[in-house]
Amino acid sequence: MITHRTRRGIIALFMLTAVSFWISRSQDSAPPEPVAGLDPKLNYVLRDFELQIFDQNGLPSMNLQAPSLRNNPELQLGTIEHPVIELKQPGLTWVLTSDSATITADKEHIQLLGQVHIQRNEPTTGNWVKMNTSEIHIEVSPQTASTTQPVKMFDGLNHMDAVGMDLDMKNSSFQLKQQVKASYAVN
Repeated sequence: MITHRTRRGIIALFMLTAVSFWISRSQDSAPPEPVAGLDPKLNYVLRDFELQIFDQNGLPSMNLQAPSLRNNPELQLGTIEHPVIELKQPGLTWVLTSDSATITADKEHIQLLGQVHIQRNEPTTGNWVKMNTSEIHIEVSPQTASTTQPVKMFDGLNHMDAVGMDLDMKNSSFQLKQQVKASYAVN
């Protein structure tokens, strides 16, 4: 059995809820005022960030992780510390790491600097190739890369050294430019 005092408390609570609901609805009907004078070019730092890009079928095609990304709006350039870039293709994965990187505002050009490591993995066959250099320029949409610096390659058996390289990650092909030295393992 509900006492008279409890009944009054329930009615008061109901009335307060109705008034709160009515006040909140009347405030929501007014659109927010636009903010004037904001500069869309922001200077920011992201910590422990991850960028995921998907292809036309909704499958992940590129993943970029790093401890920090700094955006410089004057230069329209992002600076990334210790990036790890993973490009996924059917039957093939590319992993690119470096000490630092710069990325343009349109996200189409990436320059990896310092100790640059590139590894191509074929999970179904177990084949892999590692490439090391000190600098490489990546064109994101065509998935190409190039360098004029010394390059060392190793696939578990064979070694190649050269100065300069063009790399097409979509076709999984590369062209070594100058001073090419190779050592092949004979099976």
